[in-house]
Amino acid sequence: GPAQARRVGVICLGAIGDLLLLSGLLRGLRRELPRASLELVVSPGNAGAVPLIGEADAVAAFDVRHVVSMVRHVRARQYDLLFDSTQWARLGAIVSSLSGAGLTVGFSTAGQWRSLGYDRVVAHSAQQHETENFLALGRALWPGLSGAPALRLPDGAPPLAAGMADGRRHVFLHMWPAGYKRHLKEWPAGHWARLARELTGRGFSVWLTGSGADAARNAAFVREQLSGEAHVHSLAGRASLTDLAWLLARADAVVSVNTGIMHLAALAGAPTVGLHGATDPRRWGPVGPRCVSLLPRKGQCAYLNLGFEYPPGAEPALAHLPVEDVLAALGGLGVL
Repeated sequence: GPAQARRVGVICLGAIGDLLLLSGLLRGLRRELPRASLELVVSPGNAGAVPLIGEADAVAAFDVRHVVSMVRHVRARQYDLLFDSTQWARLGAIVSSLSGAGLTVGFSTAGQWRSLGYDRVVAHSAQQHETENFLALGRALWPGLSGAPALRLPDGAPPLAAGMADGRRHVFLHMWPAGYKRHLKEWPAGHWARLARELTGRGFSVWLTGSGADAARNAAFVREQLSGEAHVHSLAGRASLTDLAWLLARADAVVSVNTGIMHLAALAGAPTVGLHGATDPRRWGPVGPRCVSLLPRKGQCAYLNLGFEYPPGAEPALAHLPVEDVLAALGGLGVL
């Protein structure tokens, strides 16, 4: 039975946020199967977060286009148990059905026709946070399984931390959402600029996060919106995820659109304000000790479940989330 499993695989081909939230299930499985090898099959997009969740004994990353290589790997591992955390894409279901694993567990998601290949099927619910959906995969075998998402933070300071010791308090801003129709998840540049000025005027240094691909956008934002502002800096492309996690754990505050960095900040324990337009915070809000989720005051919002349910003519509702609401949230968190 499942309690005798010695090699357990978990497929997570989503983004960084998916893997961070999945850490709750991984912690629960570790408690139920302390002597088992817990192995991850991930994507290049979230592989950088693997060291931060700290529960994997082995990891293999595959581009989603390399299906044959992924199937060969999974079959060679001869898993006793294989959990597929993929919510809607059929790739995870295909890999599971071809895995040769002793027992497979995965989601049945409304309208996706992806559940036929699993031995145990779990209904994916649009009515609960994704952390609970992930835990439900484990509860299909252990009804009492529990686990909360958590990070394993690095011990040593990253080299760039020395250059941030300016004697001021630090707020990190993450402006750039990822994925499909991301313009519908953005907060207007003018709002970000006003927030940055409010913060620097109150004695904070502002650090703009992002990937290497965001470096040019951060530079353009500073040049066009904050010319001459001395205490706004870009970290885009300069910090790995583990470096950033160390910094966020020591941040005075983080303000972010709904993306993996928001989840990273919240789990690191930073006072975190999540800005949600299209994304429903009840499904995908930040999880952590000091979090606030904000929605626009009007307009279409909070309609995304799996990530593609955009209504016809959808507009960027975050334009209707005023800077005052973000400042009030930071005040409620004790930052201001």
